[in-house]
Amino acid sequence: MGFDYKELEERLATACNDVHKEFLQRFNSEIYFSAGGARLETFINDLQKEFERTASAFLKKHDLEKDSEAKKRVLTITKLYAKKCTEDFSKI
Repeated sequence: MGFDYKELEERLATACNDVHKEFLQRFNSEIYFSAGGARLETFINDLQKEFERTASAFLKKHDLEKDSEAKKRVLTITKLYAKKCTEDFSKI
Protein backbone atom coordinates (compact mmCIF):
# COMPACT_ATOMS: atom_id res chain seq x y z
CA MET A 1 0.00 0.00 0.00
CA GLY A 2 1.46 3.37 -1.02
CA PHE A 3 0.54 5.34 2.08
CA ASP A 4 1.95 8.74 3.05
CA TYR A 5 3.59 8.40 6.45
CA LYS A 6 4.38 12.11 6.78
CA GLU A 7 1.59 12.51 9.36
CA LEU A 8 3.16 9.78 11.51
CA GLU A 9 6.57 11.42 11.28
CA GLU A 10 5.10 14.76 12.35
CA ARG A 11 3.28 13.14 15.28
CA LEU A 12 6.46 11.38 16.42
CA ALA A 13 8.47 14.61 16.23
CA THR A 14 5.80 16.33 18.32
CA ALA A 15 5.74 13.46 20.81
CA CYS A 16 9.53 13.65 21.14
CA ASN A 17 9.36 17.36 21.91
CA ASP A 18 6.50 16.88 24.37
CA VAL A 19 8.27 14.11 26.28
CA HIS A 20 11.47 16.15 26.33
CA LYS A 21 9.69 19.24 27.71
CA GLU A 22 7.75 17.23 30.28
CA PHE A 23 10.89 15.49 31.47
CA LEU A 24 12.77 18.78 31.83
CA GLN A 25 9.86 20.24 33.81
CA ARG A 26 9.89 17.28 36.19
CA PHE A 27 13.66 17.37 36.49
CA ASN A 28 13.87 21.13 37.01
CA SER A 29 11.05 21.18 39.55
CA GLU A 30 12.97 18.66 41.67
CA ILE A 31 10.15 16.10 41.44
CA TYR A 32 12.66 13.79 39.83
CA PHE A 33 15.67 12.51 41.75
CA SER A 34 18.24 10.01 40.53
CA ALA A 35 21.87 9.51 39.76
CA GLY A 36 23.66 9.49 36.43
CA GLY A 37 22.26 7.34 33.63
CA ALA A 38 18.90 6.84 35.31
CA ARG A 39 17.79 10.15 33.78
CA LEU A 40 18.31 8.82 30.29
CA GLU A 41 16.61 5.55 31.20
CA THR A 42 13.56 7.40 32.56
CA PHE A 43 13.41 9.55 29.44
CA ILE A 44 13.63 6.47 27.19
CA ASN A 45 10.83 4.72 29.10
CA ASP A 46 8.56 7.77 28.84
CA LEU A 47 9.41 8.16 25.16
CA GLN A 48 8.71 4.49 24.44
CA LYS A 49 5.25 4.71 25.99
CA GLU A 50 4.41 7.88 24.07
CA PHE A 51 5.70 6.52 20.76
CA GLU A 52 3.74 3.28 21.23
CA ARG A 53 0.56 5.29 21.78
CA THR A 54 1.33 7.47 18.75
CA ALA A 55 2.02 4.52 16.44
CA SER A 56 -1.05 2.63 17.63
CA ALA A 57 -3.30 5.67 17.17
CA PHE A 58 -1.92 6.22 13.67
CA LEU A 59 -2.58 2.62 12.65
CA LYS A 60 -6.08 2.74 14.07
CA LYS A 61 -6.95 6.11 12.51
CA HIS A 62 -5.98 4.88 9.04
CA ASP A 63 -7.45 1.38 9.52
CA LEU A 64 -4.04 -0.24 9.07
CA GLU A 65 -4.11 -2.47 12.15
CA LYS A 66 -4.38 -5.66 10.10
CA ASP A 67 -1.95 -4.61 7.38
CA SER A 68 1.33 -6.32 8.30
CA GLU A 69 3.36 -4.31 5.79
CA ALA A 70 2.00 -1.03 7.17
CA LYS A 71 2.69 -2.15 10.72
CA LYS A 72 6.26 -3.01 9.78
CA ARG A 73 6.72 0.40 8.13
CA VAL A 74 5.24 2.21 11.15
CA LEU A 75 7.54 0.26 13.50
CA THR A 76 10.59 1.12 11.38
CA ILE A 77 9.72 4.82 11.29
CA THR A 78 9.00 4.81 15.03
CA LYS A 79 12.35 3.17 15.82
CA LEU A 80 14.24 5.71 13.71
CA TYR A 81 12.50 8.62 15.42
CA ALA A 82 13.06 7.10 18.86
CA LYS A 83 16.76 6.73 18.15
CA LYS A 84 17.06 10.31 16.93
CA CYS A 85 15.04 11.67 19.83
CA THR A 86 17.10 9.74 22.39
CA GLU A 87 20.36 10.86 20.79
CA ASP A 88 19.22 14.49 20.85
CA PHE A 89 18.20 14.20 24.49
CA SER A 90 21.45 12.51 25.54
CA LYS A 91 23.43 15.52 24.24
CA ILE A 92 22.00 17.65 27.03
